[in-house]
Amino acid sequence: MKSYRKGITIIEVVVSMMIAGFVLVGMLQLYSLGAAQSNLARHKVMAVNIAQAEIESLVSATYEGITLSNYPMTKTVKIDTGKTDNASDDINGTMITSISNVSEGYKVTVDISWTDYYGAMSEVLTSTITSYL
Repeated sequence: MKSYRKGITIIEVVVSMMIAGFVLVGMLQLYSLGAAQSNLARHKVMAVNIAQAEIESLVSATYEGITLSNYPMTKTVKIDTGKTDNASDDINGTMITSISNVSEGYKVTVDISWTDYYGAMSEVLTSTITSYL
């Protein structure tokens, strides 16, 4: 009658450690990807908010208060990275506001572009301003 030892072999330990290592590496990659996508989404939301504020300022200026010869207009904008309250870590961007005549009134296009550690990014908002007089 043979006696068998109970327990795990060194091969089983090595294989289980390799499996655990692959799972851990995959989870760490997913975490870093999620953090990067969260930062990118925050930058895009900030750019859209800046563009929306520009459109709202044009709407509040009244239809007759818009001078087409002043457009396209280029401004420098800051996109807050959210890392600190300090403005030195903000991302510089460019906002180009264009206005053109359309049959309903004025077509306003606001294009905000910036470059961050994800590469060149851009958000574009378009709206129409009409006069109901």
